[in-house]
Amino acid sequence: MAFSGLISLLIWQMSRSSQPIKQEVAPDTKAITLLFRDAVLVDADNAIWELLDASDQPSWDDVRSALKTLVPDLPNALPKAPMMVPHRSGPKISVDLSDATLRVSLQPSDDVSETWFHALQNNHELSLVRPAFDHAPNPVWCVDRDGAVLWGNAAFDKLVDARTAPKELADLVTQAMQETQGSRISLPSADGRQKRWFEVTTEPLDHGVLHFATAVDAVVQAEEAQRNFVQTLSKTFANLTTGLAIFDRNRRLALFNPALIDLSGLPAEFLSSRPNLFEFFDKLRDQQIMPEPKSYDTWRERMAKLVAAASDDRFSETWNLVDGQTFDVTGRPYPDGAIAFLFNDITAEVSLTRGFRTELETMQSCLDAMEDAVAIFNQQGVLIASNAAQKTLWATDPDTCLTDATILDATQQWKSAFHPAPVWPELREFVTKTSERASWDSDLRARDGREVTCRVDPICYGSTMVRFCYKAPGCLGSNSDDSLQIVSA
Repeated sequence: MAFSGLISLLIWQMSRSSQPIKQEVAPDTKAITLLFRDAVLVDADNAIWELLDASDQPSWDDVRSALKTLVPDLPNALPKAPMMVPHRSGPKISVDLSDATLRVSLQPSDDVSETWFHALQNNHELSLVRPAFDHAPNPVWCVDRDGAVLWGNAAFDKLVDARTAPKELADLVTQAMQETQGSRISLPSADGRQKRWFEVTTEPLDHGVLHFATAVDAVVQAEEAQRNFVQTLSKTFANLTTGLAIFDRNRRLALFNPALIDLSGLPAEFLSSRPNLFEFFDKLRDQQIMPEPKSYDTWRERMAKLVAAASDDRFSETWNLVDGQTFDVTGRPYPDGAIAFLFNDITAEVSLTRGFRTELETMQSCLDAMEDAVAIFNQQGVLIASNAAQKTLWATDPDTCLTDATILDATQQWKSAFHPAPVWPELREFVTKTSERASWDSDLRARDGREVTCRVDPICYGSTMVRFCYKAPGCLGSNSDDSLQIVSA
């Protein structure tokens, strides 16, 4: 390819300077001449002035510094007498003295053109530039006005496989750029199994177009992975029963899921218009999806506090609505200053909890209405319920204890109120027994001499009920005021 010639032409054009034109000392010869007076350059060929800085009085050191790469044989100091340095690694150097003027001539060999000095500059600069193109990791190539490839670097040659001619590849790139209407194109790999992606930058020239291609396979793969991840999240959000509303750092709605529409009743058109956070909650208030503020004057202040709490991961409220629904609303901070609000309809859970609490209160009322003292233990031997008579009789309230009361604690207290009897170890074993059980009773004598019957009944879920009652008319089913009942669950 015509790589070297084209780069030489480009570098020669870039090396042209706007220095003021000096009078050429020897326009009719190939030699480059410099005239020094009092160790200061006073005249020279234009090619020399182009290499110097804008100094009006360049010294020998300035000249030598500018020419050292092109004429390495120049003496370190300004010569004081005529001398001649033959051809070595550069042109022949001749030094002549005439009055107070020192003439330095740079004479090339006879078989070069008159532009040898510019060619020498171009070749030197090209030797510095060529490695940058050859070792560039991305393809660089140039095509003429007809689309034919003029030259390309090593990465371009590697891109062109044995079955694709440079002209065909250039046509493929041009067609891909026209179809995509952009700079990102895809080219088939050598085996045709996958595509290679490039960002192509073009630079029009007088004689064609220069192309710079940057491989972006990793970028394309990352973007595809991100799209797949977003699609997966979108599908997940779509199937959630929790309403989701995410506001960006500017407090505009950036993402919502279908559950939010179902729970809030807000139109999809309104949510798609990306309302800001205050408009969103204003709309919820209008739809009676959030509690009506007592004073609208403090509404904005409350919204500001709501945003601040959500930003600090401190916002969690339960909204009891006028239609009987109950929402659990939570605010969570997200990266980059975003905020997410989660809406859960907990109406069923609240109703179930309220019904369960009602049943418990009803059962407790029934136990408290009994004249016998009642305590209930579970299969692990832990006291789970007792009535008012039991608390009064034994002067203890298990609800105020820091630790759970157990069957062992209860039997230790009970046997102190009775004469010794073998029933207590048997009772402890019965409470924690997992095999089939049957009701039984035992007669005891209290310390005051009264007779007491201990009734033990297994109940549901492995629980056990133990009843104590004083032997009196109606005991264990009568209305006697002197009965005691203990239940173990």
